[in-house]
Amino acid sequence: MKPEPHRRATWRDEKAEERRQQLIDTALQVFARKGFDKTSVRELAAAAGVAQGLMYHYFKSKDKLLEAVVERHSFMPQLKTLLSTLHDEPAPKVLKVVGKQFFELLGQKESLMNIFFHETQSHPIVPRIWRGIMNEGISLFQNYLDERVKLGELRPHNTDVSARTLAYTIVLLRGTATAFPHRTRADEFISHLVDNTLSGIAAPAG
Repeated sequence: MKPEPHRRATWRDEKAEERRQQLIDTALQVFARKGFDKTSVRELAAAAGVAQGLMYHYFKSKDKLLEAVVERHSFMPQLKTLLSTLHDEPAPKVLKVVGKQFFELLGQKESLMNIFFHETQSHPIVPRIWRGIMNEGISLFQNYLDERVKLGELRPHNTDVSARTLAYTIVLLRGTATAFPHRTRADEFISHLVDNTLSGIAAPAG
């Protein structure tokens, strides 16, 4: 039996995809403003200017819609590209550059981060998705640290802990910067964070 030839996308397919992306973008803004758990499918449909039934045509549930929102608006593609570009550079440079860029990426994804910051207790899918995306980002940091250990630049250590310390601290810093924008000097903070992580804080043995 011959496989079916690949069907070329039609004008109707392209319009359907445009509508799907519009629904995702609308959901991001409504979830960020009102909260995931407090937003109904009816409200999402009204905000997008479509019939409620059309929402279910594209997404089987509100949970699936949130998953699509995260897939479309996640910071992971940019983070992967950044680490890939700097992969062969020394740790002090890479961790500072990536840390600062990660901080900026979180700021650019403010609506998405608002959902995670404020909705982790409201619905079980929100923390599950947040853990998934953070663990993926942490793995990128850890893989880089493991490579620098193999090359002898860094001593063997628990790279998972180091990666989590860097990632979680930057996320917390982003939340603090949103709440206290004039009190947070992110570049300086991240530089000191990386220096402390790489050098340690114990005095040399006398």
